[in-house]
Amino acid sequence: MLHAGVLVGRARAEWWKEAAQRRLVERVEQFFNPIYQEIWIVFDRREDKKERAFAVVSADPRIQVSYAPSADDWIVERVSKLFPRRLVTVVTADRSLRERVRHAGGMYCSPLQFLAHCG
Repeated sequence: MLHAGVLVGRARAEWWKEAAQRRLVERVEQFFNPIYQEIWIVFDRREDKKERAFAVVSADPRIQVSYAPSADDWIVERVSKLFPRRLVTVVTADRSLRERVRHAGGMYCSPLQFLAHCG
């Protein structure tokens, strides 16, 4: 997943925490490619968790941060709804998600490829 490209060491095990998610959003805010006018960042969040709910946001109008019980399912559903009217590229290292995205009509790129364009 994209987090693996941003976080290292012990921080990698805490990807679901607010600070790690904020670092990811800040890194993605550095991304620039005029072809991509919209960027979605989707985090897993189960509704039944008793932890304090937080919502990381971005001041960048191109970036929408969402939370879903299954980020993978959310992504595949969105790709399916938009195909063939729009091309969607998903950033992931997860083989299963890559295949689901491809079957839904989307494209994918690796986290390292994406992060190379994030300053």
